[in-house]
This record gives sequence, structure tokens and C-alpha cells, in this order.
Amino acid sequence: MPSKKAPASPRALHERAIDMTIILIERQQACSLSLEDVATALDEPVENLTRLFSDKDALMAAVVEQALVILIDTCTRVVVRADPNDPVDQFCALGDAYLDWADTHQAQFRLISDHRMVGMLARSDLRRYVDSVTDLMARMLTRAQENGQLHPKEDIPLMVLSARSFAYGLARMIVDGRMAEWVPDTPPLETSKRLAHDFVLRMARSSQPNRAGA
Repeated sequence: MPSKKAPASPRALHERAIDMTIILIERQQACSLSLEDVATALDEPVENLTRLFSDKDALMAAVVEQALVILIDTCTRVVVRADPNDPVDQFCALGDAYLDWADTHQAQFRLISDHRMVGMLARSDLRRYVDSVTDLMARMLTRAQENGQLHPKEDIPLMVLSARSFAYGLARMIVDGRMAEWVPDTPPLETSKRLAHDFVLRMARSSQPNRAGA
């Protein structure tokens, strides 16, 4: 007599639920899924999901958190390989990591950048991931300023905002297929990284004390 299939562990079901939620969001172009929708797609009793997620918001928070954890991990692994004595090089590496993440995890990028997720990303338990990257950018540029690579009067918060906006635009163009349309002869990720490096280096050069004035 064939044995019954062993039930999935809570951790395995947690990961399957997150993966399936991303698939359903991509398929339906909707950010509002019920636990019942996901349970049906997984062929699992909805009660199994409610033991892990109190409601659909808890499930969506888990999906977003996983995407942000992957982003932080990608950034950390790339930045530690950059020259520790050159914060501008580290800043470029951070941009590369963000573009790598967006290119590899396009569904997650689309989810997080969806305007319907603004409220979710404002939650303190999720916002801390975004803030950690923003703070890292600010620390890198502050070190560059202290090293004389940026003008002493440079507006660091504004530079961070400019860089974030530019990187987001590049990532969006990768995911939307615009970069491939504009530069068809080069892989979109490669083009985007070249543009990001050019942006950072131009920003740094234009901010040099002997160019920017007193």
C-alpha cells in the first residue's frame, strides 16, 4: 500500500506561499490576493496558510520582506569586494548590486515599485531595509567628502536622492524592456551599469573642490 505524502514543513510552506504569491501577482497584475487564492494555487487547505500568515497583508509583507532581504544580501556581497579605501568605487558597486537585483528578480522589483505598495513599504519593519541602503549611500558619500573626493559643501542628502532616482530609472528601463529598445546591441544590464558608473563619476568630478568653487 503506497504511503501518504508527508505534509510540508511550515518553513517549506512559507517559502512556497511566497513564491506562489509572486507568480500570481505577475499573472494577474494584481497586488491584492486573498489567502484563499494562494491556498488554492498551492492545493493546500487555507487553514495551513492562516497558521503562518494572519491575513493577506501579513502574506504580502512576507513577500516584500523576502525581496528586500535578497536586495540587502546582494548589496553586501558586492560592496565588500570593492576597494575599502575608495568610497566612490564602493558607491558604484552598490549601484551595480541594485541593478543586478532588479535584473535577476524582476517580479520582485515590479512588486516593490508598484504605487499600490507605498503603504506597505511605509511599515517600520519593512522600511528599515530601504533605510539601511539609503544610510549606506549617505555614509559612502560622506566618506568621499572627507577624503576630498567631493566638495566640502556638497549636499549629501540631495546627492543620495539624485543617485537613487537615477538607479531606479535604469532598473525600471531594464524591467520594462526600454533599455533593450534604446540600446539593442548591448545587454540591458551591461548598458545600465555603464550609465550608472558614468553618472557617479561625473557627479564626483563635478563636485571636486577645484571645479565647484568655494
